[in-house]
Amino acid sequence: MTQDNYKIIFISLLIITSFISSYALILQTYEYRKTFSVLENLKLEKEDLSFQSNLLLEEVKYFKNHISLRKFATESLGMTIPASDKNIYLDRSLVR
Repeated sequence: MTQDNYKIIFISLLIITSFISSYALILQTYEYRKTFSVLENLKLEKEDLSFQSNLLLEEVKYFKNHISLRKFATESLGMTIPASDKNIYLDRSLVR
């Protein structure tokens, strides 16, 4: 083989290596962007779930307060719910 053949083979190998390297870089960039997009979607979903969780915790506290107030009123203060025949209803049109 002559010197020119070695140069052609060497340049061909450099071109093939450069092409493969560029292709790998493109694939890596694509995977990074795809993964970053999935990560951002998961962060948004986490934020939404956190907000909903906080709402549920507030609702639980609200109803727990009502239950504990009712329990305190009945046990400690001796308050009871009046019977339905003892309720008095006022007509708003008559009240001034």
